[in-house]
Amino acid sequence: MIAVVTGASKGIGKATVIKLKDLGYTVVAISRSLPEIGDEKIQADVSNKEDVFKTVNYLISKYGFIDVLVNNAGFGVYGSFLETDLNEEEYMIRTNLLGPIYFMKAVLPYMVKERRGSIVNIISEAAYVSSPKLLVYSATKAALAHITNGLWAEMRKYGVKVSGIYPGPVKTNFTSHPSFKGAKDSFSRFAVEPEKVANAVVKAIKTGKREIYVPSKLALDPYFLKLSYIMQSITYRFAGKYFS
Repeated sequence: MIAVVTGASKGIGKATVIKLKDLGYTVVAISRSLPEIGDEKIQADVSNKEDVFKTVNYLISKYGFIDVLVNNAGFGVYGSFLETDLNEEEYMIRTNLLGPIYFMKAVLPYMVKERRGSIVNIISEAAYVSSPKLLVYSATKAALAHITNGLWAEMRKYGVKVSGIYPGPVKTNFTSHPSFKGAKDSFSRFAVEPEKVANAVVKAIKTGKREIYVPSKLALDPYFLKLSYIMQSITYRFAGKYFS
């Protein structure tokens, strides 16, 4: 089986590549800098629509089908809305939101035709709680969450699984962006290992569960996320039945 993982050079993406390889998948690792691991390593910018469709067309011609797509590529810019650079924020929107949309648009027609396949989007707790000094990042994740949830409802009748993973802070290079200077300790205090997120990806592939949360080490985190999941589940179960 063929799995494609974006943002595969470090952190969650790298941990996911390792996990899926251990499970027997042929893993295509994609990132802006050439990945170190993967059965096939591709250097591509997910924010570039032409790059994405060219890559997917190449993979389909080579392997015939993509069984799993993990949209993980993304980054954040930290700072007040008045301080952050607009050009960086525009690039963040293209990477965090348009990149997954491009990949899903490219891959889904094949999955629908075969009536199988799994899409897993790495989102964030920030999708539900807009974090101060991470406003545009939070907005990209909120938008991706809405697309993922709606797509979960649309794809059920085709047998295609669509899931969103919602981690809190994770021990990755997320805070390596210069804008996080002075804020790294706040994130690292409650951060979990990227392998926990990779395990959630595997669970999503197996179950097709709409939302899977990976709580931080903050004591109240799991309870707030559980309540959010219950309310969302009721809404999307109804929407899935009504609009399908």
